[in-house]
Amino acid sequence: MAAQGLDSVVSHWSTLIENFQASPLAFYQGVEAALSRRQVPETKNSRVDYQEAGILSAKREYLHVTRESFSFDVCGAPFGTGFFVSWWLTEDLPTMNPILRALVLICMLIVALWMLVSFGFTWGTVILLVVVFGGLVAANTLAADGQFDDKYIRALPLLGPLYAWLFKPATFYRLDTMEMFQTAVHNAVLEVIDTMTAEKGIRALTESARKPVMREFYARKAA
Repeated sequence: MAAQGLDSVVSHWSTLIENFQASPLAFYQGVEAALSRRQVPETKNSRVDYQEAGILSAKREYLHVTRESFSFDVCGAPFGTGFFVSWWLTEDLPTMNPILRALVLICMLIVALWMLVSFGFTWGTVILLVVVFGGLVAANTLAADGQFDDKYIRALPLLGPLYAWLFKPATFYRLDTMEMFQTAVHNAVLEVIDTMTAEKGIRALTESARKPVMREFYARKAA
């Protein structure tokens, strides 16, 4: 499985714990248990294998935690005499092949012109607006019920930005929810690290080492 592109990264955190060894499997199980205790709503956990480099390179297993369009990929792995831990918070950005995007746009314009010619400008416009709005409402309803992945709608030219403006605006609540999700997973990771290092008598992480790095998320949402 290919990792998300860097343009989808919201925030990142990593640390190398010197002179410490642990089982990645035990670490992931500990994080999953810590998340379960926190009862973070609407999350799903899985394990994914990402390529370390190109298509023929070795793979590394990550703990994959998702909520809505946001995903955490948590890594725990031995590195020399230490144990490396990191996570990447990404947003599932809608994408479409440029050629397919052009073909879809042409088809949409043809359908719109056909409606205007067939029903006249006034009624054709009314019918077109009803069909478009009704389709977007139906897509959002199905997506809210978990029956449809709305990233396919969000990737469409013209309709995608309209759908995001109507149903997925960058509200304070949405941003707060994203940060709550990030904080919950980050605290779960830190809890497991603190427990595992305390058992081995290793010094706890410093406050500066505990802070994640945001990647201009608010500027990107406002653009």
